[in-house]
Amino acid sequence: MARTAWPSAHGVAATAGRLLASETCPGDELPPATGSDTGRRERTPDGRFARGNGVAKAKRVRSGPRGALANLETHADPAWLASCRWGRRYGAHRRAELARAHGGAISAGVGAIVESAADLMADARYWRAKAMEKGDPELSRLAAQLTAQARGCERDAWELAAREAAARPRPVNPHLARIEAARRAAPKDPTP
Repeated sequence: MARTAWPSAHGVAATAGRLLASETCPGDELPPATGSDTGRRERTPDGRFARGNGVAKAKRVRSGPRGALANLETHADPAWLASCRWGRRYGAHRRAELARAHGGAISAGVGAIVESAADLMADARYWRAKAMEKGDPELSRLAAQLTAQARGCERDAWELAAREAAARPRPVNPHLARIEAARRAAPKDPTP
């Protein structure tokens, strides 16, 4: 009999309804792990990175979807970075508010719109501060435009969250469902 790649469930797992078994050898029967080569010039005898190793010279870029952008942000104006941190805190707080207001959850689309609003508001605060520092009315006008766009994003996020909450199926309360079923099953009173 040929062994399949995924063995069928057996024992308690099979009686519980599981279809497949995920199995491995006991620990003492597993092949030995391959260790790292600590004798390379990049590492010291105790396994730590040596000074001037190739890994340390490589570009340090944060992993994740915003990794490349985060690398660019490290070279930004410290005042803008402070404004950006404020915007991220605001965005997280606002997403939580919208989730509470609209049934406990928001979609990724609503979250992205809120994130855009937070970024616009953070940029508006930065450019408003720069306008005050330089006395430049054009920068002040830019800050006002960014604030108006942020308000538009906030309205869009609220509207989309409200529409999604209305379309989301409501969970059935078992107690209310039982009461409703009993009311429907009760005989109608023939007297007026």
